[in-house]
Amino acid sequence: MFVLVTIQREEKGLLARAAEFFGPGALEVKRRSFLGNGYYHITDHTEGRPHWEQLARAVGRAATRLVVAGEEEPPPGSGLRLYDPAVFAGRMTAVAGLQALRSMGEEGRRAAIAMVDEEGLFTWCAGELARQCGLLRVYTRRPDRYRALCRELMEGLGASLTLAETPGELESCRFAVSPAPTGVWKLPVPVITINHSGIQGRPTINRLEPELSPELEKEIPPGVDRMLFLGAAWETGLRRFPLDMKIRSYRVDGRLVAAEGQGPLPDPRRRVGP
Repeated sequence: MFVLVTIQREEKGLLARAAEFFGPGALEVKRRSFLGNGYYHITDHTEGRPHWEQLARAVGRAATRLVVAGEEEPPPGSGLRLYDPAVFAGRMTAVAGLQALRSMGEEGRRAAIAMVDEEGLFTWCAGELARQCGLLRVYTRRPDRYRALCRELMEGLGASLTLAETPGELESCRFAVSPAPTGVWKLPVPVITINHSGIQGRPTINRLEPELSPELEKEIPPGVDRMLFLGAAWETGLRRFPLDMKIRSYRVDGRLVAAEGQGPLPDPRRRVGP
């Protein structure tokens, strides 16, 4: 369960202001559902500053599962915190990596690709990628979390996964996937990564946006970041909906590229645009 907040600014009369002062009249609360996962949508009707104190009282224990439509952020000390769907964001990099491999055809099935997982938290991502390429080379500071997976993939599925001792061992790979934030460092290969990470590639591919059916698009409230909304619904809901979607758009070194109508995510080594 998460809480979506929409800040709606409007002019108010004296009676409306009095209702806000004496009760929660500024907040409109509705319970809604997305693919069977419930959430609360709170609309804050305000003339100026959002009613953060009232919002904190209204959301209760869901104060750390807040998604705000627009650019507003709760102030420090309010008890409210924006939700960060980190696992979902990492899952989207795996989706984009698999899409890139499939777009390469037979070459993708033979290719050596890289994955950066410094803390060893995304072994499942490595398992998905290793099944679709010739060799997956992983750089991690926690190799103990990968040894069992390496053995399982090689013995059970014939997939190849090796661990790199240094980042330099990734430079011969076709491209890299980085499903978790890293410090500032560079790789001379294309890197598919999450937003707000320090890793840089040639080029850096991020700001991944999944392609949804028109029916699902209508279920996402206007003004909310689609990735945040989908991530919150996927991580906090009781029903994990399938993530077999395609990536519809992304950014290449900050430049927006629309994949809609062009098939799968193109080979990241291919130059896009001028």
